[in-house]
Amino acid sequence: MGELRIAVIARTVGLEFDDRIRKQCIALQKIAELFIYVNFADNRKECGVTSYGVPYRSFKLKTRDLLPSGKLLLIKSLELYIAIKKHLKNYDYVFAHEEYTYLFPLLSKISKCVWDLHEIPFRFESRIMKLFFHYIERKSKRIHHANPYRIEYLNSNKTIKYPRKHVVVRNFPDQRFILAKETDGEYSRFTKWLGGNAYVYLQGLSNPMRYPINTILSIMNSCNLKAIVVGHFDRMAKMKLIETFSEQKLRERIFFRGMVDQLHIPAYVKNATFSIVLYNTKTPNNRYCEPNRMYQSIALGVPVIVGCNEPMKDMVKEHSFGFVLNSDGKDINEIGNAISTVMENIIFYRKCILEGRDKIFWEQQEPVICKSFLD
Repeated sequence: MGELRIAVIARTVGLEFDDRIRKQCIALQKIAELFIYVNFADNRKECGVTSYGVPYRSFKLKTRDLLPSGKLLLIKSLELYIAIKKHLKNYDYVFAHEEYTYLFPLLSKISKCVWDLHEIPFRFESRIMKLFFHYIERKSKRIHHANPYRIEYLNSNKTIKYPRKHVVVRNFPDQRFILAKETDGEYSRFTKWLGGNAYVYLQGLSNPMRYPINTILSIMNSCNLKAIVVGHFDRMAKMKLIETFSEQKLRERIFFRGMVDQLHIPAYVKNATFSIVLYNTKTPNNRYCEPNRMYQSIALGVPVIVGCNEPMKDMVKEHSFGFVLNSDGKDINEIGNAISTVMENIIFYRKCILEGRDKIFWEQQEPVICKSFLD
């Protein structure tokens, strides 16, 4: 254990579901003592220790109960800052995760905070808010981004003023994830439902921007495979699919698993025939998305079908990890044709993955993370 003490600040659905936080904490445990201060999506208050050995304390925010969801975020962020600030006196650094925690890099001492942006900080794109972002840049020790495309986008619209402060930490899967053999209580029910049939692995179809309807329709109409959906599924999309196929027929082909702890996911992924990962390109955040679930599938030997979004397209096309659509996923017929192509060339894609997946292992990122605090 190193001599450094780092306070990790986050707002997340759950620490066992947030793979980026898990991996970064494991990397930093090699050089520092960590403690996580968190506000969970369900706003619960508790203390505990994560499965990866980091103690945590979660805070219940009164403003989140009193104010409308998604509104007045400054007030909610301020309450989180006030609740946690008094606990930070004895830490060498603060490691703040996601845009929601911006008050920590904004108000920390110079070079005492590293800010990890899981997504594009769209709230800072107006002329006035860019000034605040520039101030945060100047004060921060480092600012992490999930891929170079996002840094290029922020550079192009002049959000970034101090480029040397910005580094890329790509969300590749780690060996602990790849080698995990744990199964949860639902896995046996899934295998019984599967009945030995081939299946497609799907994850994160939680909103219309990820084309949940197009994805499921393509599978139902284009092949005889079953599919598992891990994570939340868009409610309105599910209602429309039930109207189209009936609930019974839908459940015969699609297994809606719900949320799964990160280290239980490999059991559901590794035997899949392929995976589909789609995002519409209407917003920069979606266009330049580089989803964890795409890398997890590839690392476990599963080919992917992805849209034309540059980060996914470039990675998959360069290494032949699967099939790249011409569109972002809005064309259902194109997805159906892609499914046929992948099925016909499945041996080729699996061979390419075996030869190239060592390029997307998380362990390559660990020196970058540690350097952010040791420089």
